[in-house]
Amino acid sequence: MVAKDTGSTYKLLGIDSKADLTDERTRGRVQLLRLSRWAAGLRFFLLAIFPLCLSAQSSFRDPPVFRNLDPAVRYTGSQTCVTPGCHEDIGRNYYQTPHGKSMAPANSNTELARVPQPVQVTNPKNGRVYTVYQEGGNLYQSAYELDKKGQKLYVSTHRLDYVVGGENTGYSYLFRVNNWIFQAPLSYYALSKTWELSPGYAKDDAGFTRVITTGCLVCHNGQPIPVAKHDRLYQDPPFRFNEPGISCESCHGPGALHVAEMQANRNRRLTANEADTSIVNPAKIAPRVANDLCRECHQAGDAVVLNKGLEYMDYRPGEPLSAVMNIVRRALTDDDRAEANRLETHPPVRGSLEQPLWWKNSTMELSRCYQASNGRLSCATCHTIHHAPDEAPKVRYRHACLSCHSVTSCSLKPTDSKRTAVGDYCVECHMEKRPIAGIAHSQDTKHRIVRYPGQPLPEWAFEQPKPDLPGMLWLNRPTPDAVFPQDSLLDAYWTAARNNKILWQLWYTRLRQVSQSQSNDPDVLKYLGVLALGGTKNYALASDAFSRALKGGLQEPDIFLNLAIALQKQGRDAEAKTVLEQGVSIYPYSNQIVANLALAYAAGGESWRANSLIKRYRQIFPEDPLVRDVEDRVNRAGSATEPPEGGRSPAFSPPH
Repeated sequence: MVAKDTGSTYKLLGIDSKADLTDERTRGRVQLLRLSRWAAGLRFFLLAIFPLCLSAQSSFRDPPVFRNLDPAVRYTGSQTCVTPGCHEDIGRNYYQTPHGKSMAPANSNTELARVPQPVQVTNPKNGRVYTVYQEGGNLYQSAYELDKKGQKLYVSTHRLDYVVGGENTGYSYLFRVNNWIFQAPLSYYALSKTWELSPGYAKDDAGFTRVITTGCLVCHNGQPIPVAKHDRLYQDPPFRFNEPGISCESCHGPGALHVAEMQANRNRRLTANEADTSIVNPAKIAPRVANDLCRECHQAGDAVVLNKGLEYMDYRPGEPLSAVMNIVRRALTDDDRAEANRLETHPPVRGSLEQPLWWKNSTMELSRCYQASNGRLSCATCHTIHHAPDEAPKVRYRHACLSCHSVTSCSLKPTDSKRTAVGDYCVECHMEKRPIAGIAHSQDTKHRIVRYPGQPLPEWAFEQPKPDLPGMLWLNRPTPDAVFPQDSLLDAYWTAARNNKILWQLWYTRLRQVSQSQSNDPDVLKYLGVLALGGTKNYALASDAFSRALKGGLQEPDIFLNLAIALQKQGRDAEAKTVLEQGVSIYPYSNQIVANLALAYAAGGESWRANSLIKRYRQIFPEDPLVRDVEDRVNRAGSATEPPEGGRSPAFSPPH
């Protein structure tokens, strides 16, 4: 039970009145303090029941409120942390850990050594031939296709700038084009030690055009700097302090306040029960909030939805993840029970009812161990972050198990061959390694701790939705009585319905509700436009909605594209062309916008403009089949590459 707030919460945070709760970040800070107090009461109860269990957890009765949660506190960069006299020792070890090496330059000796000779990989679905090779101290990937005469249709080559991934699974490669970052089509798989198509490319070969968004990049580089309101664009350099990998401040929050106070008082020493509140210490915050640090990247769902007006980079370690983003998934029903249990004994299948292996937090929470600990079992119980374990990982994991269990807990006798074959390591039997659905040649540890492989799911795996989120479960609900942000419902249903069509009705119902009360909200207008364009075919209503969303500051690529289509459907071709020109000025590498603008130029008798636009795009992405097809259509209609004397070339009318 959560005690009523008497006003002390607001005073402690420096908030004069509850009117200040209109600010999104302030609400998050208040929510954090309430959670800390609730967790403190729970911790007192747990210590009475589990006095010996998970002794590594914080002994603080009241988790401190860390002052660097204040949005005014600046980031300083990891190099400030690891200077001599500070955390030099940690820095020396950390950069050898998986988190420290989660992203690195692609031209390191380690990466070059993976390609002593060029390696070719052919996609049998489209005949495209990819090559990875090194030249002049850099790593490159290229692609080409052959025509019916065996001649190359094009050659596309890009120098690789960054490598992301880890030694347990493999490595993918990124490259920059101006302010954009893209994924390369070949990845190196650690288990098989082979170069093959990157994950997802066997099904949908995007060539070199797969854009890396902030939501993806933030989990390989903790501090990307996206251009405001343009998720696919980055500043130069694209990372804060030009740091690769997961930085110190990705987990501890901004360090300027801590640095200033340490420099002002270099001889300060903390007592055993004292916390330095100038910077977040994950060991001294509520376990669920500490797990949120990991959950941001190691937990996915059917949808990850940002709170209204916030971006991925607004999340600060030490606050509940729900202050910025919410992870939701469909609930399993009794009708799903037999199939879900059957899948526990079979290799994972992408898109099935089984939770993917990279959903580590929610699978851990299905464990009886987690439930019995009342949430005190955390990621840090088993995993170290600052350095690789001094002992073998399996030994460390066994010690974690024995903090609650005993050596006699195992039902097998010490001399049993099944027990001796695995070296008496608990995880070998109770946390099996399984193939990763959708990623070839890869295995990962399933974080649901079971008594035996294939053990049926527990009853709490079939938890049903609460009234605040009909049809779905909120995986990072911060407290049992927390209410799902109502402003995020529409986005949650829209995203999750792609995998569960039952949710479309809930999305439509929610849209009808908010369209009355929030008729000028850009996000609501976007969805009203989508419904009018693709559903009711009311093109005038669609163009009005998209136009108002655009004026309201929503500048997503689909807004420009859908607005142009709605205008074209009404015969307003000149306006559509202007909208597409605005779109391509912001998103010059959006093949949909480029293709539609080229068609609009050609339809208006300006095939020379169409060819010029296509040429610029294909200089970077000649393999793009959509733009190649549009180029063929434009050339068949009129192949002028320069303005004719009359100013226009013959027009043609492409199909919508």
